Amino acid sequence: MDFDGGGVAAVRESAEPRRSVCLGTGAPEGMADFLTHAGLEVVPYAQRHHASLYVDFLGARPTGVEVLGIELTSKSGEPSRPYTHFATDNWQTAACFVLSHALRLSPPLLAGDTGMLSVIRSAMSVATSQVPVVLSGEIGVGKSALARLIHSASRCDTLMLALNCSSLENVEAETVFKALKSVRTVNPPLNREPARFDATIFLDELGELSDAGQLKLLRMLQTAERTPAPHNGASPAAFRFVAATNRQLTSMVERGEFRKEVYWRLNVFSLEVPALRQRQGDIAMLARYFLRRANPKRAFTPMALKSLSHYAFPGNVLELEGLVTRLAISPLATGNTFIDIADLRRHLMVAAPGEPVQVSAWKSSREDARREMILKAIAAAGGDRAEAARRLGIGTRALQYHITRAGLSRRRQPRANAAQISIPPQVSIPMMALDPAPATALSK
Repeated sequence: MDFDGGGVAAVRESAEPRRSVCLGTGAPEGMADFLTHAGLEVVPYAQRHHASLYVDFLGARPTGVEVLGIELTSKSGEPSRPYTHFATDNWQTAACFVLSHALRLSPPLLAGDTGMLSVIRSAMSVATSQVPVVLSGEIGVGKSALARLIHSASRCDTLMLALNCSSLENVEAETVFKALKSVRTVNPPLNREPARFDATIFLDELGELSDAGQLKLLRMLQTAERTPAPHNGASPAAFRFVAATNRQLTSMVERGEFRKEVYWRLNVFSLEVPALRQRQGDIAMLARYFLRRANPKRAFTPMALKSLSHYAFPGNVLELEGLVTRLAISPLATGNTFIDIADLRRHLMVAAPGEPVQVSAWKSSREDARREMILKAIAAAGGDRAEAARRLGIGTRALQYHITRAGLSRRRQPRANAAQISIPPQVSIPMMALDPAPATALSK
């Protein structure tokens, strides 16, 4: 929803946001508190028919098995689709899955990495406070989803208002506050603690602010500071600001590119969202989740997931989601079911400059990798092919076959006519000089 065509938008989840959840039998201890702190209303099992989302734990965690099988059912009673199923051995990861589905976060805040889980918990902890929050991180790590989580956990009854900082210089503060008053109020759950402020303002890509935009944001912050307290009187601030940036604001302040008075007003509480390459253990889980959501009939091979977890992903979760979406709808090299390394190599985007791909299988073909192995084995064996074959675990004839196939065989030079060779008298020629190839060379 745009106001006056000036970069102001109210972030709407749906006509009836899914914010009430019922946990079925077998729910792990602590999950209900986790979801409650995230701003969801957890209703008792006896009232499950009134919940917007019912979470069924398949198998109810049998003795000795720490795997959670989850199936989600919406309030409309529609049959569960295959992509709504999820399995994990970490109850916090399961809670993040339920949370992402309930709030419809995109990209999902699905994590098993301790660093990312710590960021999510810190976001929920600071949400009930009125202090501004700055979310830093690369493009595609999920800063906007984290901002929506903060808004949900704040228990604010209005929808979050998003401001595009690249066009903020064209927006007046009065327009923003007028938009806040016109944003529809969400029906708050029963018996929920009231919010400490009236609205959340999300500043997207804070580092892209122009000089004029920084001045308008400064006036907006000053106006918010002078705004009367909300009706509950719990806090002197009526508005909460959450900002996201993929640039280093500290360096911008030092270079004079960002106003200090704006920086110190906003940077009260900061969170650094880790890049996807820093949480390699989550890559395979996210890939399976995206694939099941896009095409549940396909699956990754173990080698494909292993290779995928070592890619740098300069575009982070957004790049991974785009890659899996292409793999879900494109023809596969091995048929219509399993996604292998060859499919990854064909659909993977080119790495950013200075960001080398970490998996050699994507830099070269399998033949190139085999060729490199043969060269290293022969060099380590000092040119002895029998020893090189032993090191590779194959026979000498098999090694010779692979040498020829890899194009490493040295072509024989045509023999010169003896009449054309003129050797001066009384000149001794060492025998090694007559050897057509050195000992470490590869020849037939």
